[in-house]
Amino acid sequence: MAFNTTYKPLFEIELLHDYFLNDGATAFSTLSDADKKKRLSLLDISEFIEVVPSQNTIQKMAGHKIVFKTRKTGLSAYCKVANASQNTPFIPLPSDLALTFIMKIADPFFGNYTDLTTSSPNIFFFGNTKPSTEGGGFQFIAKSTDNTQITDAYQLSTAGTTAQLKKLKSPNTIGVYGIIELAMTGDASDLSILTTLGDLRSQLPTFKIHFKNRETFWRYKRVSDDSEIFTTATVNPLTKYGFIEVVHAGDKFPNPSANHLIPDNNNFFSEIYI
Repeated sequence: MAFNTTYKPLFEIELLHDYFLNDGATAFSTLSDADKKKRLSLLDISEFIEVVPSQNTIQKMAGHKIVFKTRKTGLSAYCKVANASQNTPFIPLPSDLALTFIMKIADPFFGNYTDLTTSSPNIFFFGNTKPSTEGGGFQFIAKSTDNTQITDAYQLSTAGTTAQLKKLKSPNTIGVYGIIELAMTGDASDLSILTTLGDLRSQLPTFKIHFKNRETFWRYKRVSDDSEIFTTATVNPLTKYGFIEVVHAGDKFPNPSANHLIPDNNNFFSEIYI
């Protein structure tokens, strides 16, 4: 007798960064659907971040027949269902079941091209339920349809950071930048993974973690004597792809890399030696 095993999508998380997605000065969000598709084909999240399930979550997923996959543009989870024609999990998923994923920075220059101002050691948290340590300003993980980008508001309090790290097992606690935690039942119905009956939702829950790229003044200097040629009057966005035209005294100048950033009070400068 043949047995068929069917897994269906449980949820997806888009992981986006405008440094990789913007076309020079043209923001990804303003592009046509066709152009967005082209830009997404260039994205590979492993260039800037690593996401892995916690040790406890690995055990939970194994016990509930859930499979986690990393894609070039995000993350996906799949659940074994009792019948291919239904959305009922093969093993019932408790409403309070929460899956935790650990985010670690994979690029040492991530902070240079990411528009965040915080210098706090507290970790970021992206979840569909509010931790008991957090106040009224807590930000839930965004849905894919939301026009929301990551700000410092997604960072936990010191108490929250301590509590979240305490739940992790070594070596998961080393180098944690952020935590993604999704419960089967969210604090709002549109954030829940499952229906009230415990079934997979007919419309796949899709969330988004979207980082904004940093804008800097571009300072051009001579290699020969380190003297300044000129500095742009306004800030320009740092992007990996595309090109922003910079003209000075009739000459065209190159765009900077994100490898060299000079902070000066509340301003940031990218230096380009020519």
